[in-house]
Amino acid sequence: MVALFALSVGVWFGTSVSAQDQKVVALDLTPGRVKDLDSEWGQKNLQALKDLLTSAGYQVKELTEITPAALEGVDALVIGKMKDYDSGFSSAEVQAIANWFKEGGKFLWVGADSDYVEPYLNPEDTSFKAGEPNKILEAIGSSLRLEYGSLEDPESNAGAGYRVISYEANTQGWAAQITAGAPKVLFHGPTFVVGYKNGQFVPFSEVDNGETVTWLYRSSPSGTVVSHDGVDPKAHAVGETGQFVEAAAEKIKVGNKYSKVIVTGESLLGDRVIITPEYHGVELQGATFAKNAFAWGLTVESAGPAIPMTYIAIAVVVIVVIVGAALALKKK
Repeated sequence: MVALFALSVGVWFGTSVSAQDQKVVALDLTPGRVKDLDSEWGQKNLQALKDLLTSAGYQVKELTEITPAALEGVDALVIGKMKDYDSGFSSAEVQAIANWFKEGGKFLWVGADSDYVEPYLNPEDTSFKAGEPNKILEAIGSSLRLEYGSLEDPESNAGAGYRVISYEANTQGWAAQITAGAPKVLFHGPTFVVGYKNGQFVPFSEVDNGETVTWLYRSSPSGTVVSHDGVDPKAHAVGETGQFVEAAAEKIKVGNKYSKVIVTGESLLGDRVIITPEYHGVELQGATFAKNAFAWGLTVESAGPAIPMTYIAIAVVVIVVIVGAALALKKK
């Protein structure tokens, strides 16, 4: 009986399982979606990411559409930086991603870009760069959002304020396993991560609890909020300075396990990417960060019992009574 009870508790609570053995990592390469993917530069960056993932033991799946069928058997999904106004996600695509994520034990990486106005874009509104990935974050129930703006850092950069290099890596709590060995990461022309609480965009500090939400990288205290288009930032003011979050992670409870999401102001897919090994003479550890992140994201973690604690307590009492009665009968 005691052994049976122990086994039952183990099933209820679960254990952390290393999940790196041929996990499937999908890359959203829907035609027309990712910035500069059709260029030689973009293809080189794509190949570097695929090489990184396969060398880490993952199977890479290139998606040309986002549908329930395309996401079947996928463990992780990477969203890159948007190309233009026509590269957004349909409601069906957003729902497919949300349904997949809510299966539990999934990992989503949502990358982005600043509101910098490319020559081919409407200079009055580049809000799709944050708005499209934010639709996905809302659909999965995340408390993280991407700011409608740009982050520049006059102190920590690769020769220019917009070539942001992470100033500080979070080495506390579970963030440490993601940032280990990777203090300097490129966030080129990035936006930054803020929070979403009670229907409002808020500074990241208002959602950072260290348990299910934590920052990974942030700027120097000289980090500055910039706007390049006609759309105002949501949680901060243009010209505001401080340490802004360049990358953050969240664990979202789904049943008795977590699905996980990492949100970054730069991306793994696009023209300039997080895994860049060197930029303007600065040696970087973005590839190490990415490897750590996938190892963390693809490790399935228990989120506690799916059965309410009240029921578990009742079950424990019943089992104790039965075991006690059985022992009493044996003594007779």
